[in-house]
Amino acid sequence: MFRQMVEKMKSAAKFLSNPIIQYIPISIRTLGSNSNWANPFSHTNQQIFIFQDPLALQSALSRYGITAQAPHPGNDMYVLALNFQAEIVLFRYLTCKIIGRSTPGSSHVFAITKKYFPRRVIHFAIYENNGVRLGWVNQEIY
Repeated sequence: MFRQMVEKMKSAAKFLSNPIIQYIPISIRTLGSNSNWANPFSHTNQQIFIFQDPLALQSALSRYGITAQAPHPGNDMYVLALNFQAEIVLFRYLTCKIIGRSTPGSSHVFAITKKYFPRRVIHFAIYENNGVRLGWVNQEIY
């Protein structure tokens, strides 16, 4: 597991704007992943949604027809990625880069800790493994 993370960080270092040592790697706890998502709204582009409330996450999951484990209460944030599979999350200052691969027809629900994020607006962006930015959202952390 550790070697895989190091290899993914090395490949990400090729397109990151700062040295890789300046980023905090954040572990991903997958709650649900599906490569055959029904896609009720026919979304073709990659999207991410950030939730800090487990009830809001459950509401979004039911709206999109996605099944996932129930989130545990705690100091976590929840990310719903549509048409995208996250592999590594890196945080630096006010930017969180979620790096993975574009996978049409897939969904990925995962939890990440909030302990590294300041209580401010954070820029969350999803990137393809080759450095192409696929989407982003700004979210205030509370």
